[in-house]
Amino acid sequence: MKNKLFDLFLGLPVHVLITHVVVVLLPLSALALISLVFLPKLRKNYSLLTLIGLGVSVVAAFIAKESGEALSYRVGTPSVHTEWGEKTLIVAVLLFISALVWQFLLKKKNKFGFIIGYLAVILAITALVISYLAGHSGAKASWEKRINPVSQVIDSSGTATNSSEPIELSMNTVAQKNTPENCWAVVSNNVYNLTAYIAAHPGGSANITKLCGTDATSAFSNQHGQSAKPNKTLEGFIIGALGTTIDTLPTPQAIANNNSQNEEEEENEGDED
Repeated sequence: MKNKLFDLFLGLPVHVLITHVVVVLLPLSALALISLVFLPKLRKNYSLLTLIGLGVSVVAAFIAKESGEALSYRVGTPSVHTEWGEKTLIVAVLLFISALVWQFLLKKKNKFGFIIGYLAVILAITALVISYLAGHSGAKASWEKRINPVSQVIDSSGTATNSSEPIELSMNTVAQKNTPENCWAVVSNNVYNLTAYIAAHPGGSANITKLCGTDATSAFSNQHGQSAKPNKTLEGFIIGALGTTIDTLPTPQAIANNNSQNEEEEENEGDED
């Protein structure tokens, strides 16, 4: 796994911890800088403190970006949140540099100081917006599906069906199932629900979570080829052929039970031999 330095701290994801520093400290420092530009009487007491806040924000934004990449190996990559996180780092760096230049020009009483000051205000407002969007997209990726789950009806056979319409097994549908809580992947033009297999995978959960929402044909073939056991195990998680439409969707538990049954049958056949 890449970015091991930014992966875990005391058993918790670094990204979850450091993100709170960014979405709190960066907006506060941006507001402080705006105040300094328009309220000269505050500059003497709060200029250094504001610069420190902006500097720490840059470091925190960098760690958030790197730790986010590390976390993606465990839970998948929320693309929207990743994009806003990268933009947050860029804006934080530009804001810190503009604040330093503005402070320098003020001390030199340079006539261009007020221009840089207004530029810093624009960057500060941008930082406020982007830090909000980064935080919001992260919270949405983490909690939206938990708070507003898809309504399902469980029948006596242990299958679940969306209460609205049949499910089209397209790449677009698979791409939306890109989290450990709802992990689909395509292998050789078949769609598989790997959610229940993530924790049980012998090679570690990260090797499965990075495949969620993707066409994993090449990854699976490169790793397992025509080996009988991995292919037999994979069959237990099949939903249907890519491009077809299904009316009922097996639950992860039903798929896991089916896979366990297949493994037991394999063991029994081995005992008979």
